[in-house]
Amino acid sequence: MYKNIKLANRIIYYVFLFVFVFYIVSGLIFSRVDTNALLNNGERTPILPEKTIFADDNTVEYYIKLEAVRSDNMSLIFVTRHQEVEVYSGNDLIYYLKAHKSVYGTTTGTNYTMVAIPKNTTDVKVRLTNVYAGTKVRETTFEYGDETDMVKGIVCSSLPSAVLSAFIILVGAGMILLWLVCRRKFAKTQSLLYFGTFAMVIGLWTLNETDLAALFVNDRKIASLAGYILLMMIPVPFVQAEKNFFEIKKSGISNIMCLIFMVMDIVLLSCHVSGIMELKNSVLFIHMMLIMSFFYFCGVVVRRIMLKGFDRKVKSNIIAVIALGVSMVVDLFAYYRGMQQTDVLGNLGILIFIVLLGYESISEVFEQIKEGQKAEFYREMAITDSMTGLYNRAAFEEWEKSTTDYEGYAIVTFDLNNLKSCNDTIGHAAGDMYIKAAAAIIKDIFGRHGACYRIGGDEFCTVISQREKKFDIGRHIKQLREREKNENNENAISNLEIHIACGYAQYDSSVDRDFEDTRSRADKRMYESKQQLKSN
Repeated sequence: MYKNIKLANRIIYYVFLFVFVFYIVSGLIFSRVDTNALLNNGERTPILPEKTIFADDNTVEYYIKLEAVRSDNMSLIFVTRHQEVEVYSGNDLIYYLKAHKSVYGTTTGTNYTMVAIPKNTTDVKVRLTNVYAGTKVRETTFEYGDETDMVKGIVCSSLPSAVLSAFIILVGAGMILLWLVCRRKFAKTQSLLYFGTFAMVIGLWTLNETDLAALFVNDRKIASLAGYILLMMIPVPFVQAEKNFFEIKKSGISNIMCLIFMVMDIVLLSCHVSGIMELKNSVLFIHMMLIMSFFYFCGVVVRRIMLKGFDRKVKSNIIAVIALGVSMVVDLFAYYRGMQQTDVLGNLGILIFIVLLGYESISEVFEQIKEGQKAEFYREMAITDSMTGLYNRAAFEEWEKSTTDYEGYAIVTFDLNNLKSCNDTIGHAAGDMYIKAAAAIIKDIFGRHGACYRIGGDEFCTVISQREKKFDIGRHIKQLREREKNENNENAISNLEIHIACGYAQYDSSVDRDFEDTRSRADKRMYESKQQLKSN
């Protein structure tokens, strides 16, 4: 049952992710917010309205007195959050921002509004009207000055938070890439996938919340929508990352929680699209999901302490709990107090959490890689002939045992003439040199076409696959004789000439019961070659 829930979670999550991407892309094409302003070119000075009038609970009007300036480069800048905007110079409307209801929502989003003020203007009126009736109107602050200087100031103040967000995204992408590379070879890598997904989603969300994004992303309705949906997508990979990080076998609670989260996400998004309740009005439910997942995190840490005490994973998680808790408090405080930019402290908390637990997950993977390399080294040692570097008899027998279909395979067998005579008359050191020299020749000529084995003292073979290309044994024997001649001329072993007898046979199902029969036929031809070499 739990496995089915886990599979359902994964399918629903990625379907939801696909729908989210499609929804946002279509919104960038079809959504509409009316905005109109004079061309802005724009010293950055805070300015207080001369008078503020609350027309009703949803509308506020600001009356601002300016010094007359004979310049077209002066601008008024202020932030609005889910509000329609009208700006008047005297009685003339010089800027407006209007909302339109659609499947993407009604909001105008959060905007850095920059309005060019005509020269010699002294009286400016700004009217802000809530898009969502019934919510308390949010006041704002104004700055007046050269637009270029104001933009530079906004960029400089929001850059640290944006850089941290970008770094979080890169860390997440790195984790997912590592998971893709290691997932087939090593177990216990799932936490990398979920931590990486969590990091990328939360990094995109924090980047979307910065003043930098508010300044440069023009379609604020879609930016606002993306922010809410990204926030909705955080709990599932977060819970799954913690479950896999602590290797929780019985994952019923986490899977059921994730299923509830996904169902809630679908319901909330459906309500938004249908206009029953937009995401801005359902944000409390989203925050409840985040708080539930955080308490799950805390519960997992407590459970780990009860089972295994304060091990390294627990110590890392205690720090991560504190960092993430502080970050969550900071972000919720910023939201409910109407502060737009995600605080640097909040991003630091998220980054500390991801780096700490991501480091632990990556360390586990690298430990598995290290152990795998050791195992591969020892396995290679076990199947390699230490003298020649070719595979040994055990490797050949393992290949025979593991191969079920020999169709298309052929074998070349080799034997060294006069090795026993060399050992008896010249010495074993010279015999070893003979074996090494012969092995090098065999590998150079035949090793390009298959695996070379030393299956006895002076017996070698090469298994060749002819599935793709027909093997020309005659041409290779000719190359073998030329190499023997060169070796005998240049590196003579106490006047002993190297002669390598060889035989060749291709597997034939009509005459061979198994590959040993094929090798026997090759051996027969090899002994014929051996006698021929001796007679010459």
